[in-house]
Amino acid sequence: MPDTFIQAAIQRAREALSLSEEVPGRAAYVARLDRPGAGYYLVCFGLEELTVGVAAVDAHDGELLSHAGLPGSGRHLAVTAGDASRRAAAATTASPRLVWRPCRASFSMLYPLWEVATAQGPVYIDQQGHRWTSLEPGGPGG
Repeated sequence: MPDTFIQAAIQRAREALSLSEEVPGRAAYVARLDRPGAGYYLVCFGLEELTVGVAAVDAHDGELLSHAGLPGSGRHLAVTAGDASRRAAAATTASPRLVWRPCRASFSMLYPLWEVATAQGPVYIDQQGHRWTSLEPGGPGG
């Protein structure tokens, strides 16, 4: 997407969270596994290590999908792409990508998963560092 669209997504998230222009914001694209071709921008605000707000903004139409204020006591995306590759034990040159669909590994689009390509197929790493080989749908009661 053009940089202007990403800036508009950051601005929309900033307004929803009532954050001033002085608070830095950055966006990462997250592919929707439950809707092929669809995705959203995960917008995080604050210093890299001290996230004060997060939002999901649809990459197609700019609709605000979800948002939350955070205490600023740590990173929102606690697992980096490098961490995900190491945890997946991937011997690949492909870069991990952020993905999401509602599943037992993540019920909130504000907590995307890293998808890492391996010789055995994709492996998913959640933001707590847990490794998943498949994304089971969340069932009734959990």
